[in-house]
Amino acid sequence: MCPHTPQCPAPNGPDREAARTIISHPEQGWSLLCNGIVIFEDTGELLPGGDAIAPHRPTDLITPAVTIGQDPLQPADSRTSAA
Repeated sequence: MCPHTPQCPAPNGPDREAARTIISHPEQGWSLLCNGIVIFEDTGELLPGGDAIAPHRPTDLITPAVTIGQDPLQPADSRTSAA
């Protein structure tokens, strides 16, 4: 159980990497978070139940908001003008 206030995110939550570091071994490339997750410097994770999460970057989760050929500086309502 997390002793911090507010509590650290659960290991199965989308914000799980925001938990506090309780043990850090940068020379070995890993840290243990308060919620039981071991995170590695290559951004991989080992969850408390033994499941592994492959290395990832925050940009891996972003989907493009602009369709190729559209001007991203135009307001959204002007992108769908009638021809």
